[in-house]
Amino acid sequence: MNAAQVVPYVTYPPRMGGDHRTHGLMKEFPELSDSVIRYCQGGTPAMYRSLDLRRHVTIADGYEERRHLHPIHEFPKAPMLLGYPNLFASTSLRLASDGLDTILNDADVVVVREPWQLPYVLDHAKPDAPVVYSSHNVETERFGDIDQPMCADRVAKRVDTLERRAVEETDAVICTGNRDADVYRDRYDPGGPMIVAPNGAYEDDVREHRPDSDGARRVRRKYDIADDATVSLFMGSNYRPNVEAAEAVVDIARNMTERDADFEFLILGDVGSALDDRHLPQNVTTTGYVEEDFESHFDAADVALNPMVSGGGTNIKLIEYFARSLPVISTPFGVRGIEVRDHEHVVVAERETTADEIEELGTDTDRRKRLGNAARLLTEEQYTWEASSRTVRSRLHELFGPF
Repeated sequence: MNAAQVVPYVTYPPRMGGDHRTHGLMKEFPELSDSVIRYCQGGTPAMYRSLDLRRHVTIADGYEERRHLHPIHEFPKAPMLLGYPNLFASTSLRLASDGLDTILNDADVVVVREPWQLPYVLDHAKPDAPVVYSSHNVETERFGDIDQPMCADRVAKRVDTLERRAVEETDAVICTGNRDADVYRDRYDPGGPMIVAPNGAYEDDVREHRPDSDGARRVRRKYDIADDATVSLFMGSNYRPNVEAAEAVVDIARNMTERDADFEFLILGDVGSALDDRHLPQNVTTTGYVEEDFESHFDAADVALNPMVSGGGTNIKLIEYFARSLPVISTPFGVRGIEVRDHEHVVVAERETTADEIEELGTDTDRRKRLGNAARLLTEEQYTWEASSRTVRSRLHELFGPF
């Protein structure tokens, strides 16, 4: 099978959760003798900052990323900085689509990330090539949680129109979970079957927690964190729901400064850039985007936090914590779509009681180990990218093969 994947920007190597889903869902295709060509409509700020202007990247044998870097794809993305969706992606493709039509013509199946590019793909794919919508969120929910300062009603209607077409006019829909699939069935009239492929972690990242490792000690020294301090970790990209959660972490940290024990908080990733360092309590450290010693930041933590209350899809960060055997305290919203049991795999708590839960876990090493190990086993059994990729590939062959 020759699979084409159409995405709104450069994905590899993945940095944010959506990039990991984009890459992870196709990861096993070349391992099982299929080929994948990913068409990227423009770049990312991180790519341009690094001056990585390659147009063609070979990820593995039979797995390529082709990048169409053109100003006409970048300028229409500017409203995204204000929280708007990428509504002009299909329009800019009609003005500049160098190489995409050839990729579509050679594909046996076309997988499109998110609804923004689908109008162009539906109009230009071969009549006999199935087009599959790869959903990362229910977009009407995701952007319903974000305030747009202008044209809110028009944006909401356009998002609904595009998502409706993505669900109703494609040959299949890939969802993050049964909950999203049910939402689509309730709101729209799906044109094809739903394929449930959960978010996950990479199999190579599933491991035991290593709090006594040299890397964990090195990270604590780097941020001047005492060996006996209880460290809570929050991780995220600079995405509005993550920013709201990071601000909640800061509030929790401020609340805990008056407690007798030493509680420290690490905010890992680009989300820290959205916080005002001048007003952070002394027990909060923001790291920014981390490459060196990335894994050791998980080992330096005792507890992971997931205080999410908005956004769409399922939280990839939750599975990333689980994969490293970290005990997690999450809001009920933060565990949506993940088959967990409270106090067995995770501690489910509202933001208002998170400080008390951190204090309790911080004094109970055995409980932390039990939670972390149970969460890791759950990840191994149900939530790896490799398993989701194999599921998607198998279903596509079953539905649309032989190729």
